[in-house]
Amino acid sequence: MKWSLLELEKYRQEPLPLAETLDLKATLIERDPQIIDVSPIKVTGLISLDQQTITTYVKVKGSLTLPSTRSLKPVTLPLDFDFTEFYVPASQRKQAELDREDTVIVLEHETLDLDTAIVDNILLNIPMQVLTPHECEDEADMPKGNDWQVISEDDYDQLLEARKQQVDPRFAQLKGLFNESTDK
Repeated sequence: MKWSLLELEKYRQEPLPLAETLDLKATLIERDPQIIDVSPIKVTGLISLDQQTITTYVKVKGSLTLPSTRSLKPVTLPLDFDFTEFYVPASQRKQAELDREDTVIVLEHETLDLDTAIVDNILLNIPMQVLTPHECEDEADMPKGNDWQVISEDDYDQLLEARKQQVDPRFAQLKGLFNESTDK
């Protein structure tokens, strides 16, 4: 999905509608080798031009297959998000930086390449923790080995609280040394 700025000039009066299905599997796997599989990505949206800015609104739907962050089993992650980006030609860089509060991307080669923006946003929408449905339901089935075990955040918080309540036996005799009732 690439357009030259001259092609986009035709859509200054009326936005350019987008509706395509993209095969981005090779590009996504190259950028993130952990990705196992990618379904065809359905892209819809609009590209509109005003005096100096090209505004893109893109809705992305599809799915990725990634390894579980806990067990490395394949997990299908549905994608359904949208993003808006603003572009300006390199010749209008200074004026766009002064006028906009949003991030503005400068087009160095006079070509708008939405494939790159779509891939970037897909990678940004991958969560830090990917779990299988079974792993989401059953936290008791955490991985463990010799002298180690994965615990949930709640269990960790309880463990910390229990350790705070324990008094070190070496300091137990000092407990009554300073009474809180004396103001000296």
